[in-house]
Amino acid sequence: MLRQCYTIENRRSSKQLKSLFSANLNYKDSMDIDIIRDRLTPKQIKFCVLFVEHGEEMTAKDCAIQAGYAESVAAKTASELRKKPHVAEYIRELRNQEEKKYEVNLHRHLKRLDQLSKGAEDKGNWNAAVQAEKSRGQVAGLYIDRKEIMHGSIDQLSREEVDKLLTDMDKKLSIEGSFEVLDDDKTGDKILEKDKG
Repeated sequence: MLRQCYTIENRRSSKQLKSLFSANLNYKDSMDIDIIRDRLTPKQIKFCVLFVEHGEEMTAKDCAIQAGYAESVAAKTASELRKKPHVAEYIRELRNQEEKKYEVNLHRHLKRLDQLSKGAEDKGNWNAAVQAEKSRGQVAGLYIDRKEIMHGSIDQLSREEVDKLLTDMDKKLSIEGSFEVLDDDKTGDKILEKDKG
């Protein structure tokens, strides 16, 4: 009697799964990738894997051919496969797994920098070890990299600031001594007359 109840319950959950797959795609949050894969044929699985892993180098048609579909109908088959809900969901899940594999987060980043630091230290490469440790400290917020970039022109300065800068420049660039101010027209003529004579 207990065995019979168990199989009836199993059938019920199996029917519920089938209705989830056929009725709507809201199951994706709760479905496991293995359950989705179990709904696919080996050729469909191979197509999905190829499409995700080599989709940038290969066309969907090439993925279908590599998966074992006939070359004469590969383009049509690839298009139809991507429209099937189970196949589309499996492709989506495979892409999510790929993204998670290369995802960068604080913990993973700090752990990787620690590994690089220890590896460099073990090999006696102290510069690389120190640089990795410094990078870990920067990621953790222990160092503040402060840079001041000054942009602007004389137009943005006040009259007092311009006068102060000119006075400072005059002090730095002036030659010590006393000079008299000459009229350029008169002195220029005198210098020219001396050169001629």
